Amino acid sequence: MLWGSVLIALPVATLANNSMRVLADNAAIAMFLVFVGITLGITYWAARRTRTSQDFYAAGRRVTGLQNGLAIAGDFMSAASLLGISGLIFISGFDGVIFAVAGIAGWPIVMFLLAERLRNLGKYTFTDAVALRLDTKSVRVLSACGTLIAVVLYLIAQMVGAGKLVEVLFQIPYTWAVTTVGLLMIVYVTFGGMIATTWVQIIKALLLLFGGTVLSVFVLAHLDFSVEALFQRATMVHERGIAVLHPGGLLSDPISAISLGTALIFGTAG
Repeated sequence: MLWGSVLIALPVATLANNSMRVLADNAAIAMFLVFVGITLGITYWAARRTRTSQDFYAAGRRVTGLQNGLAIAGDFMSAASLLGISGLIFISGFDGVIFAVAGIAGWPIVMFLLAERLRNLGKYTFTDAVALRLDTKSVRVLSACGTLIAVVLYLIAQMVGAGKLVEVLFQIPYTWAVTTVGLLMIVYVTFGGMIATTWVQIIKALLLLFGGTVLSVFVLAHLDFSVEALFQRATMVHERGIAVLHPGGLLSDPISAISLGTALIFGTAG
């Protein structure tokens, strides 16, 4: 339903007049600045509460299950997810849904195979746990290299999405947009630690869930709450027509689907 809403929203957005666009841009900028202000406020509050390594890396182990779940959801609903997966579904059709489903399926593996054991060992990272039984120096060097490769590749997608949004909102050069977003991320992670990170992600999750729900309701209300009409309109505005709702646009055979799904599920734990 969400990606159907995106398909319908595109032609509607192109018909908006200039005055409406200006108002929408101003509202978006105001919301962005408010969120940045809240983020910095949370960072200041968290920095005053962060006194030990346990506070910095594990929020003092005072985060409840609900809070942790919302924080994980907020982390998953990133630029790569909202923009990347939505764009992939728009281009490739039904097959793109596997990127959303398989990623979520990876979280139970993280919880049962990694998180529980790390907590029982009193460690904060997978590297710390492995280093207990293997050569500490070699393990840490190899883990650092693997972590940096994975993080850099993932961070590129995040920064591109965030940079493009800031560039469009504030009409500033893309380089400055990426730099600004990067500095804000560094500030709230470095000074606020896991406490700030957790609460920022909780707020982000609530805002995105609320915004996505409101958007979906408005789109369905425009079509008399008919899901069938929603997909009919989607096929009308998409250049591939009804084919966008059929599998095969990205994955040509079941083996490819299984291979990709497995990589996404276990890649979340990695």
